Amino acid sequence: MSKQLLPGLSNVSLTCFMLALLLPAACASSARAQGSPPVLKRQGAEPQQQATRTGQGSDDDDTDEVSAPRAAADPAAVLREARFIFVRSDSAFVSGREVEDSLRKRKEFQAWGMVITRNEAQADLIIEITRKPLTRRFTFSVLDPRTSEVVTSGKTRSVLFGKKISNKIAEKFANRVKVYRPYP
Repeated sequence: MSKQLLPGLSNVSLTCFMLALLLPAACASSARAQGSPPVLKRQGAEPQQQATRTGQGSDDDDTDEVSAPRAAADPAAVLREARFIFVRSDSAFVSGREVEDSLRKRKEFQAWGMVITRNEAQADLIIEITRKPLTRRFTFSVLDPRTSEVVTSGKTRSVLFGKKISNKIAEKFANRVKVYRPYP
């Protein structure tokens, strides 16, 4: 019963070979489980792509203009003018709907006339919520979807017997907006 599975390979070599095969597969599945944040869709990106496709087939030199990238907007102006808010959470510990409910309950949010939307293309601001792995730290970033520019951001920690993390994020978001958009 001392047969070897492959001639010329010892048990140690076979074990090393099997680990070498399994390690990349395990790393790839854990990276896939963590996932990457979804790519923001720019408004009007599809028409630009279609225009470049049609421009490639023509022989006119007049259509070879290079369009300048969109100018970065002032974060204060973006926060003052924002009306539609989209919330995205990459964490299983706090859902986007919980943060939406917490935002809706805030009197500042209602007084500013802000509205929660589920349509990302319609949003004036996108709130992205993430959690640092193996910690209690949650971070949020407020993005301008037209330029993919971070307008403001913040972080908070969850506690065992304290405020819910969704309420903390809503409060910190309102405090960031209050700086540029006073309470009416």
